[in-house]
Amino acid sequence: MDVGAHERELAMEALDAHRRAGRLERGEHASRCSAASRATSRAQLEALFADLPDPHPAYPTTSQAPQAPPTERRGAGPVPELPELPELVAPAGATIARHAGLISLLTPAVAALLFAVSGGRFPWIFILVPIVIAGVAVISHRHER
Repeated sequence: MDVGAHERELAMEALDAHRRAGRLERGEHASRCSAASRATSRAQLEALFADLPDPHPAYPTTSQAPQAPPTERRGAGPVPELPELPELVAPAGATIARHAGLISLLTPAVAALLFAVSGGRFPWIFILVPIVIAGVAVISHRHER
C-alpha cells in the first residue's frame, strides 16, 4: 500500500518517541527517520519498527485517508510529485565533519590568540591544538562511514 506524507510523519513521530525513551541512539534514529522520509510503501515503514516495541505509528485506515486535493478532483490532472525530503535529523558529527577543515585551520589561530590575551601565562594552551584536530578527525572519519 502506498503511503503519503502523513503516514511518513506518523512514523517519524513514533521514532521520536523511541529516541526519547532511549531505545534508539542518535545515529540510528537519524538513519531510520531518513528512511521513513523516503518510504513509498507501508511495508517499508513497518520494517523500521520490526525490532522495536510499541509505540508504532497508528496509520489511518482507508476510510480515514485524506481526500484528494481539489485540483485533482476537478480533473485538472494529478498533483506534481514532491521532491525527495532531506534528512530531517542531522547528527552533530555531520556538522563537525562538514566544517573539519575550517576547524583545523582556526584552532592554532585561536590558541595563539588565547596565549597572547593571557599575556603568555598559559603556554600549555598549544597542547590543545593537536588534541582538537585529532578529535575533529576522529568524528569526521566516523561520520564518513
